[in-house]
Amino acid sequence: MVKVSKKLHIAISVFLIAALISLCGCDSKPKGEQVLTFSAMDTMVTLKVTGDDSYDVITAINDFVVDYDFNVISRHSESSEISKINKEHKCPETSQLYAPLMKLLSVYQVSLGAYDFTLGNLSDLWGFGTGNEKIPEKEEIDKILASSGAGTLAYTNGDVTFAEGVEIDLGSAGKGMALDKIKEEYLQGSKTQRAVISLGGSILLYGEGEFTVGIADPENSAGSMAKLKVNECCVSTSGNYERYFEKDGVRYHHILDPKTGYPSDSDLVSVTVVSKDGTLSDALSTACFVLGSEDGQLLLQSYECEGVFILKDGTVIVTDGLRGKLEITNNKYELKADYES
Repeated sequence: MVKVSKKLHIAISVFLIAALISLCGCDSKPKGEQVLTFSAMDTMVTLKVTGDDSYDVITAINDFVVDYDFNVISRHSESSEISKINKEHKCPETSQLYAPLMKLLSVYQVSLGAYDFTLGNLSDLWGFGTGNEKIPEKEEIDKILASSGAGTLAYTNGDVTFAEGVEIDLGSAGKGMALDKIKEEYLQGSKTQRAVISLGGSILLYGEGEFTVGIADPENSAGSMAKLKVNECCVSTSGNYERYFEKDGVRYHHILDPKTGYPSDSDLVSVTVVSKDGTLSDALSTACFVLGSEDGQLLLQSYECEGVFILKDGTVIVTDGLRGKLEITNNKYELKADYES
């Protein structure tokens, strides 16, 4: 008997409560502040914009998120750009997805394959998020792995081409990609003073001053386990509690190890990555989760990003750039001694 986790939009709503974002020093609603919450990208989206043109900005961001989801990054939308790319097995150099895919290919290469955005067929085989989750036969998994992988991508006359067995899936990076475009096209150059753009597990914090981010408790996503203080950046979290199903007392989560085709089994239950780049924060959180705490830290160093690693034993590790900025609020967790100062 397969036991499926709560519906995704409910789980994400709970996560958003746990991942509380507060604008420091704001005891009442600031002048020119607009707040909007809606459902898109298989998650709950929350927009908070402060500035003289906040209504126009937040309305434009709302329209963009819906359009970008349906017409660009959702491979389940037949009219989307990524669906067309998957059907033609080619991403033209002129595509708006070309540059992000090059960035994701870099993460694949630097992580030595721990991050792979071409395993859509494997995710479909497991059925995560469909309500029809199952444990596939090993032969089925091996067959897909043999014909997939970002290492099979090639350059043809400047375009990126790939084999028929490859299905590009932007589920691990699409929200971060959207955050980058929101920052560049809707916030920069506007009169926005402060903004918090939350797309489920990926958040853009924009503007001057400090922000406080609540990190979800992996054992109880309705609560938080720590507060993290950061300046303008993108923050992305990946964990084994976000989407999963259980069978015979075993939890099978949706973050798959590209080398085995099965859910990743590192020493981690959650990774939060802080980066100036939303695409990187999103992709690197997945890569670090697969790699584990030790190699994950090395990967973040390669990209000059920071992170918070929550281990299965309750130990918490923070990278050097976040030392002194993390306050653990749940005594089930303990900051590793070497990282306290």
